[in-house]
Amino acid sequence: MKSEQRQTPSCISRRELLAAGALLPLAGAARAQAGVGRIVVGFAPGGAADGLARLTADKLRGIAAPNVIVENRVGAAARIAIEYVRNAAPDGTTMTLVPDATMFLYPHVYKSLSYDPARDFTPVTRLISMSLVMFVGPAVPSSVKTVKDYIEWVKTNPKNLVYGTPAAGATPHFTGAMFARAAGLDMQPVHYKGGAPAIQDLVAGQVPVVFGSTSDGLAMVQAGKARALAVSAARRTAMLPDVPTFQELGYRDIVVEDGLGVYVPSKTPAETVAKLDAGMQAALKTKDLQGPIRDWGFDVSGEAPAEFSARLTRERTRWAGVVKSTGFTAME
Repeated sequence: MKSEQRQTPSCISRRELLAAGALLPLAGAARAQAGVGRIVVGFAPGGAADGLARLTADKLRGIAAPNVIVENRVGAAARIAIEYVRNAAPDGTTMTLVPDATMFLYPHVYKSLSYDPARDFTPVTRLISMSLVMFVGPAVPSSVKTVKDYIEWVKTNPKNLVYGTPAAGATPHFTGAMFARAAGLDMQPVHYKGGAPAIQDLVAGQVPVVFGSTSDGLAMVQAGKARALAVSAARRTAMLPDVPTFQELGYRDIVVEDGLGVYVPSKTPAETVAKLDAGMQAALKTKDLQGPIRDWGFDVSGEAPAEFSARLTRERTRWAGVVKSTGFTAME
């Protein structure tokens, strides 16, 4: 495996976060533009999160505001976008669409997080859920068709005791660690700057296995260039109906699910939150959203504020123990 492929995700320093925060008053003036609502996304245009935000924004016109646009505030693994919305007026016109992990996992993997997920935000609607998948590529013999086969193969090929992840400190990283421990394997992570480069190395034979979201590798599985051995959710995903869950295979503790949801500042009135949720629940029932969601490899979730909030509370408690058990050192 080429050493130059081993990359670590870029992080920003506390100084950079503070500098970004210094711009918030100016951003607030722009935000006050009459009749404009915003969904702030922490990722670049063109990805699934951005696409989902744009489809949702179209459906919220006339609900959140007469016009709703998407703003991409990229950097720090979505923390810049989250910080921006934390400081926004709590009137329902400024929202953020981010992965669940930013609200339940980040408190345990960053030394100094600039926001408190429980105190600073109100969850509105969990739009989609996504399974994590154990993908194998051409570096693994075609005779390896199950997780059991993989364990037997890699034990006789110890040079392949590595697994790719989209980023250090992300849910796929810890899912791989949980699997390695449960299987009795001393596997080392190889971190990439996103799911796409990890899957690219998988299909090129540079790394034997990748733990990533369904959307990361679904196209390659459909093209026959990668194989999915197991999914991490409690139930099989509609995108890979023939692939068993880790629970089905006897790994009872490997139940990991991420998602994308919408949040508003914590002091947003309850009636405003309910109005936004109703708009998004209606949107999720349309073909305009359901088709692209399936194409991206996601499942529709639709959890309303109370259920969504309860999920995040449970997950924050659970992941504190998971992260600690791996010996992970918190990042800046």
